[in-house]
Amino acid sequence: MKKSLITLIASSVLFTVGAQAKTITLGHAMNLNSAAHAGMVIFADKVKEKSNGDITVKIFPNGMLGSERDQAEQVVTGALDMAKINGSLAESFEPTYKAISIPYLFRSSDHMHSFMRSDAAEKLLMSSKGKGFIGITLYDSGSRSFYSSKPIHSPDDLAGLKIRVPESPTMMEMVRLLGARATPVPFTEVYTALQQGVIDAAENNISSLVEMKHSEVAKFYAMDQHMMTPDLIMISESTWASLKPEQQKIVKEAALESMEEEIKIWAATDEKNMKVAKESGVTFIEVDTSKFREKVLPMINSAKKDPALKYYIDAIEAL
Repeated sequence: MKKSLITLIASSVLFTVGAQAKTITLGHAMNLNSAAHAGMVIFADKVKEKSNGDITVKIFPNGMLGSERDQAEQVVTGALDMAKINGSLAESFEPTYKAISIPYLFRSSDHMHSFMRSDAAEKLLMSSKGKGFIGITLYDSGSRSFYSSKPIHSPDDLAGLKIRVPESPTMMEMVRLLGARATPVPFTEVYTALQQGVIDAAENNISSLVEMKHSEVAKFYAMDQHMMTPDLIMISESTWASLKPEQQKIVKEAALESMEEEIKIWAATDEKNMKVAKESGVTFIEVDTSKFREKVLPMINSAKKDPALKYYIDAIEAL
């Protein structure tokens, strides 16, 4: 069904009737209440405005076009124009993205935002050139922590647990070092997996906990904040090449401007969602993050020795 829908979309939105008019498809797995979706709506509005209506961005939310991995693969092959994916998942398509998935690399949200606006970030976005896609911008996705139906106070409480992670080698290695069993599950299936015991715990930001209703089946959120990994807005190289230089400039400018708006929306949304989570019975547990960081130190040190990652790590730490 999804493949039929994708084929229908691809065939119907190549070039619309009218002089040079073009429709760009943009998929994501978040719901309509997410800061990321709000950012993408702003992006679409800005593209339409800046192009005087010559370019329209059509957004497909809620995993309508498949999982994040499915959508990323469609972007790489050109079946889908654009997608918003988890920054850690991007590593599966371009290893350089591992740089922004290293645990405890970003010291704070402000630190991460500084990187998102930097020349190093622009270099990272272009690192996948020749592999079917490039990055257009990064979006704030907060900090990621573990949550479960049972309290987690230290890495010892993770021992042997099946923990959902995106399909990211870095995420899986981190969970392994913490003594748990990494279990890749599509983002849209985490609720059912928690409910049915397919997984014992998951890890994500507070907004995902609330907006995807994971808080109904996971009442304990451990504030270990192991990662602050920006989301990636990616575009197919074939789509990018089909745009004229002035159109590329419009898309890029709109993306960067939407990033700034999404950062503001994220802060307000996350604060609101923490309140909602508490009111629904979620207990937020303050933990000693140094104990978690100590467990994953080997992968931090290993990443610093990788020549492909060293530039980005040095640039981030120097900010």
